[in-house]
Amino acid sequence: MSSQTNKTIIDNLQLAYRAVLLQIVRSLEKDQQEQLRFYFKELIKMGDPRALSILSSLENEGKISWTDVSFLKDGLREVGRLDLAKNLTEFEIKRNLTVLLDFYARMRQGSRESSIRSALDSVEKVAEYLLIITRDVAQDGFDVSESVRSLVGESRDVKNLMREFEEKCDQELTDPWSKLTLLIVFSCEILAVALAKEEHHQKQEVMRLLFTAAEDLFPRILKLGNWEEFCDHVTKRYHLVYNQENAVSDTEATSLTIKKQIADVVQHLKQTNFFS
Repeated sequence: MSSQTNKTIIDNLQLAYRAVLLQIVRSLEKDQQEQLRFYFKELIKMGDPRALSILSSLENEGKISWTDVSFLKDGLREVGRLDLAKNLTEFEIKRNLTVLLDFYARMRQGSRESSIRSALDSVEKVAEYLLIITRDVAQDGFDVSESVRSLVGESRDVKNLMREFEEKCDQELTDPWSKLTLLIVFSCEILAVALAKEEHHQKQEVMRLLFTAAEDLFPRILKLGNWEEFCDHVTKRYHLVYNQENAVSDTEATSLTIKKQIADVVQHLKQTNFFS
């Protein structure tokens, strides 16, 4: 992935972060703004008491940024705005998914260049674990990447492709976190295909795919639990396997071919110890 694309990803994430902050500014009542200023009073100079000034002061003190909003979440909970803290949690999940998809797709192409640094290293680690799983399947004679590339080439409707893949996951897997993890892997592979043929005029389409995937996946994580639980699932499964066992009409015709290839991808990934 080009460094310019990485810059665009960060720009978009920063804009999403600022949009959430503005939502907070518009939503806080006057008394809640005063309570928040009191809660953070050691960090905020006397002056404008409004919420925008409070958030700017926290940024200037290095207490909040697009990579870390936990400090602000604590403050919002203390003043009784759990709804706004939840908005920040949703931003965090979408941000982490975006970064995970980006890391995975870039590593799939053999690049480890990163413009998204230390604060999100744990997300990169999860991406590495998932990539190792798919590479192990390739060593067993089934190339997940090539199969997904073929699927994307035959079906221009990525959303429908994802829907059919999810249906197959539901049929073949019982653990909800494993279903979601497999769906995330498939999304990563689709993005990797798009990035492999990235050209200047295609960058907007790649970015659209990236952020749409994160937007579609984040409610599924919220439904099951939270981002930490997803990471725990992947990490525990990875260490269980690798630290102990070190595994192991034309339209109708096209549709049938796609269904068969989706079934092949799910079956081969399902057979690894990671998803069993």
